[in-house]
Amino acid sequence: MVGIDIGSNSVKVVELSLAGGNCRLENIGEALFPYDAITRKSISRDDVVSAVISNLVSGLGVRKKKAVMGLSGEAVAFKVVDVPENFLGKDIKKLVPDIVSSALSINISDVNYSYTTLVPSDEVSGQPSVLVAAVSKKIVQEYKNSIAAAGLRAPVIDIDAMAISNAYTFFHGDNAERVALVNIGASGTNLSVLDDKVPCVLRDIPLGGQWITSHLMEKFKITYEEAERIKCSVRSYSIYDEIEGVFEEFIARVAGEIRTVFDEIGGAIERIVLCGGSSRIAAIRDQVAADAGIPVEIWNPFQNIEIEDSRFDPKYVEHLAPKMAVAVGLALRGL
Repeated sequence: MVGIDIGSNSVKVVELSLAGGNCRLENIGEALFPYDAITRKSISRDDVVSAVISNLVSGLGVRKKKAVMGLSGEAVAFKVVDVPENFLGKDIKKLVPDIVSSALSINISDVNYSYTTLVPSDEVSGQPSVLVAAVSKKIVQEYKNSIAAAGLRAPVIDIDAMAISNAYTFFHGDNAERVALVNIGASGTNLSVLDDKVPCVLRDIPLGGQWITSHLMEKFKITYEEAERIKCSVRSYSIYDEIEGVFEEFIARVAGEIRTVFDEIGGAIERIVLCGGSSRIAAIRDQVAADAGIPVEIWNPFQNIEIEDSRFDPKYVEHLAPKMAVAVGLALRGL
């Protein structure tokens, strides 16, 4: 299955297959979008976005035509809602429209919505919950149109926070722990807290690596392209000390947002797993660990996936790995 993660500044594609009970990598790639091609999760330059996706898919030689797409941030609304246990099963389907409308405060006629039950492993003492999610019908159509030019169709659309949860539990299902998965992307951060493999908290935080880009543009009066180059190679610039201050403020903001969520939900988090393109920013791992007081690691979602060295450069896969977590989770959804 193909997982396609259409972010604010790039599209990531992962194609996976099952062989002999093992998960195998068939394709991986990323392509950048021009500035402002996608704004606040809405596609503003549909012809450009479609062309970029089509060129990437054809260049990789993706064979599958069915894909799973992910959405997050302003494009989607979701919430974990506790429900009485006797509502689970057939009765819950009848209640979903009312749950979506009241929990998300939206008009269900304007959105596509769905739900999934989150039943704790400890069914004796655990409280059953339902994850309800909704996305604008207009946004869904925009994203489906963007991949149609590449010959792909998306019968399933997931939310990014759930995709990283699924990817983690798929490969680490034996770990009965309370772990926080934090995907720091371009326009936002997806946070998922798993309690014994069951998502108990899912959040989208509107803060990502583009915060750095926009502040560099404003501070130094430079273009988007120049700011992106600086962001990716800070130490090669003579004004490093001034630039470093922008990075330090971003890192402090991200760590603060994560800490705020932890304070709200209560309960001990045993480990934090970082992923996303912005998770590789120098010092962010150390700052999050210092603020939270618990171990933090950068996640490689390909560590349990078969990869043929003759087909894929290990260094290239390792370089892309943290930012591919959502795409991996989406691809796994279709296997």
